[in-house]
Amino acid sequence: MKNKKVLNRLILPILLLAVLPLRAQGDTQGELPEPLTLDYALSLADEAHPVLEMQRSRLDQRLSKQQMVAAESDWNLGLEASLRAVHPSYKSLTSTNNDSSLRLLMRKRLYDFGRSDAQQQAADAAYRGSEWSYLDARQQRRLAILGNYLDVLLADLQYIRDNESMTMGFLHWDKAKQRSEMGQLSDIEVLELESIFQQRRREWQQSQNLQRASRLKLAISLNRPTQLSNTLADPGLKLDRELPEVNQLTEEALNSNPRLQALRQQVEADQAQVAAAKASDGPTVHGELEAAVYNRTTSTRDPLAATLLLEVPLFGGTGDAEVARQRALLREQQAELASAELDIRQGILDLWLEIRTLKIQQEEMEALGAYRDLYIDRSRALYELEVKSDLGDAETQISDYRMKKAATDYDLALAWARLDALRGQLIKPEETADEEKQQ
Repeated sequence: MKNKKVLNRLILPILLLAVLPLRAQGDTQGELPEPLTLDYALSLADEAHPVLEMQRSRLDQRLSKQQMVAAESDWNLGLEASLRAVHPSYKSLTSTNNDSSLRLLMRKRLYDFGRSDAQQQAADAAYRGSEWSYLDARQQRRLAILGNYLDVLLADLQYIRDNESMTMGFLHWDKAKQRSEMGQLSDIEVLELESIFQQRRREWQQSQNLQRASRLKLAISLNRPTQLSNTLADPGLKLDRELPEVNQLTEEALNSNPRLQALRQQVEADQAQVAAAKASDGPTVHGELEAAVYNRTTSTRDPLAATLLLEVPLFGGTGDAEVARQRALLREQQAELASAELDIRQGILDLWLEIRTLKIQQEEMEALGAYRDLYIDRSRALYELEVKSDLGDAETQISDYRMKKAATDYDLALAWARLDALRGQLIKPEETADEEKQQ
């Protein structure tokens, strides 16, 4: 009777997990399909998400800065209206007190000895850098979705293994208690088996928790935090790829990595800012066109005027300080770029070595799988012959093998994906990849 209560306590959470719906209601976005596929999950990578929105905002800021710099060298048109009352001079030809006027003024910076050109180059380079940063953010989104998707599948396999292990632990403990009642086992042996069962029960609970946590993590990465997928389809990973030499991969990454490209553009922008700061103390030539209407007409007032204006700064201490500041920013950016290049070199080598190891680990899993298949066949045969058999433990070992094999494949898939991302090759859903290649 006591054993039946224990079994009820173990089975009830499983039934509740199966009965309670994982999908919450009220999500304003489209429903995720069941089962969820990796292709569909990756197709959501470019949809609205806080990470992408932050990058888009920075991109828009760079674009607005680019437009502002361009506008500074364009024509500026202004209208000036003045209501003015005066006491006219005795020499004035007009005795009216109304000295109101209306002026239309057009002004354009014609030449500033390279300052505006340098500022425009800086703004353009900064914008291109933001484009590369946005591309890098899109890649990181795909890596996050891929990793979270595979984590859910692995959590399910871990739960299956731990559930079988806990079940076998309970059966061994239950059988030991029966033998203890008949005087065939000591109390210490029964307590040892109970301790093993309780340990496996804790591991089972942790696996169940991981199932829920990994699903929420995936839902958050898809920006569907209230939609937890019940079932995920097998991703059908293509892992049979030829691994190029590490020197080739390093060269590709140094040339095409989005983060490096963004930093190089920022270095170019800072170099242009240094040039702009150096030219800030130089003269500026402006052109002005004016059309005016005056209520009082005098000999010094003209309805139309054109002016060529030369402005020459004579003294100011901010110019040298600004040049020094921009040079310091440039050195900082150059150091960050050099550090990032070193990180890329190390990252490429680490992934290259990891992929080589995982390929060998795949062969290890194949050998282990063949051994587990033969072992369970023998256990089934002994069980059918009513000979002492460890069939239950053998089935648990098969589940453990399946989890380890999947973990190896998933680690290899993620390593390949990270390697592709370092080389600037955006991960795409399979259904759109072929179309984009044709385009």
